[in-house]
Amino acid sequence: MTPARANSSKRPVREDHLGASTFLEKSWNNIAHGDFAAGEASIKQALEHAPSNQYAHVLLGWAMMRQGRYDEAIKVLDEVLGRDPMNSLARATLGYVCMRKGLLREAHEHMTRASEQMRDPKATLYGCFYLGLLYSQQRDVIEAERYFRRTLSLAPNFIEAYYELGRTFWITGERTEAENVWKAGNGANRFSDWGKRCAEAIRLSKAGKEAPSYS
Repeated sequence: MTPARANSSKRPVREDHLGASTFLEKSWNNIAHGDFAAGEASIKQALEHAPSNQYAHVLLGWAMMRQGRYDEAIKVLDEVLGRDPMNSLARATLGYVCMRKGLLREAHEHMTRASEQMRDPKATLYGCFYLGLLYSQQRDVIEAERYFRRTLSLAPNFIEAYYELGRTFWITGERTEAENVWKAGNGANRFSDWGKRCAEAIRLSKAGKEAPSYS
């Protein structure tokens, strides 16, 4: 084997990050609209173009998480954090998975670390939102409201936070407050999926029924 051939054989495989970005944008759009299986399919296409893309691996864990495949999600997210312990979006996502598995202490730790860092705004946003969900699950209205309000201060169009804040008030018997929050969420974006869910929650509340949980 000549030296030239020996060097060429050691070249790393070129990754197409631009090509991967198209699939990542598509996957995030799918996830945002609740089509997590389609999101996962797009992410896997992205990883075919750029296997080392850590954001793609985090989104893969996220899509698995939202399909209830928590053990698979943990494996993917742990691998990301093993390569990059400072990956705050992976940490926020892992916090949600821990919450769903009932590992509340671990969930709180991951979510808090994600919410307090300043490097990744998306991780801060979701760290706060997931802490709101965690406190809502524990019926701690004061802390849940604090984190949902912080979520909305970071992203006023994050209508899901209005919805979940309304549910927090609803499950603790504060129905008028719940309806007011849902009204605000619907008013903020009445044409979005979550704006429509806020309107439906008001209808169910007035009918004496429970608003469903989507998170």
